[in-house]
Amino acid sequence: MKKIFAALLFSFTLYSCDDGDITVTSFDLEDSDLSICEIDDKKVLWVVNNEDVYESMSLELDDNALNDSLTNVLTLNVEDTIEISLSGEKNRLVYRIYDAEINGRKYFCQGVPPGSPRVLEEYVSAGGTVTITTSFNDLGLNEDADADGDGIPNAEEGFDPNGGNHLDTDGDGIPDYLDIDDDNDNVPTESEITANPGEPTTEEGFLNTDGEDNLPDYLDPDDDKDGILTRHEVRQSDVEDGNIDPRSLIIAEDGIPNFRKKELSEISFEHELQLDHSIERDYRSVIVIRNFNLIRQDGSGEDIRFDSYNLGRLVANGILFKQLTNRQQELQDAEEENEEGTEENPGN
Repeated sequence: MKKIFAALLFSFTLYSCDDGDITVTSFDLEDSDLSICEIDDKKVLWVVNNEDVYESMSLELDDNALNDSLTNVLTLNVEDTIEISLSGEKNRLVYRIYDAEINGRKYFCQGVPPGSPRVLEEYVSAGGTVTITTSFNDLGLNEDADADGDGIPNAEEGFDPNGGNHLDTDGDGIPDYLDIDDDNDNVPTESEITANPGEPTTEEGFLNTDGEDNLPDYLDPDDDKDGILTRHEVRQSDVEDGNIDPRSLIIAEDGIPNFRKKELSEISFEHELQLDHSIERDYRSVIVIRNFNLIRQDGSGEDIRFDSYNLGRLVANGILFKQLTNRQQELQDAEEENEEGTEENPGN
């Protein structure tokens, strides 16, 4: 990298324009896997190279468009591209060369950088615009892509890569590939997939308690075909105490829940409560910087101009993704409307 950088500076000397700019289009640290820290409410994205030369590139951002509660993710905005102007100390790109190996986390993730390694050369951006484009990083169709983490890949849960026709088996407003309870029976999908030795299965090998059809339990709202929905095979007292899990109602000494035994269907309670459908998702932010100069900080005035620079990508995994079923949304809206009415008419 040192040789490349020296060549660029040499080119600057020989081929500089009247305004002192030259144009380059690549850097050894371009298109990198980035790390992130948060210092004094500022997001710092960084990448280091300790191979041929000790160098780093860091992007410091302080903008209210960025996520202000999670330090390992840049933004949760997957709808729009965020644009941030590079200006002053708050928003800037910094390139440095050091005299020794650099530990990026120790250097960039504390308020005061360590005294060693020593900075030999530093270039700071002037002008330019940072664009951040974020998308979900769990929407593939390979066998490992499982956005809701229920053990069934997106491709097997009716995920439409074009986004127009996702499968929603229970019609609750959450497509199966994001639904932790695909049949709305309050038993998580991941708990209704695997059969123990000797238990009936579908042709595909999924648990099929009733054994009378080829419908797996995770898609069957009445797993034992006793005419009572699985979600209702619970005690009223349990539901009133906040426990809506049908797996907790065990009557016989064999330890098998009531919802999986047709002959034990006498206990049931109808209700509308549903599981919390929040899940964890993976995000990917791509950071590109356009129309900026890197200015050497030794007073020489040397600068290098970039039309476009792909800094790289930041991947954040396991981020809480809140979602409600249609019915949960209706109940929440009704509750909020009731609270608003109470505030407007406190005397009633």
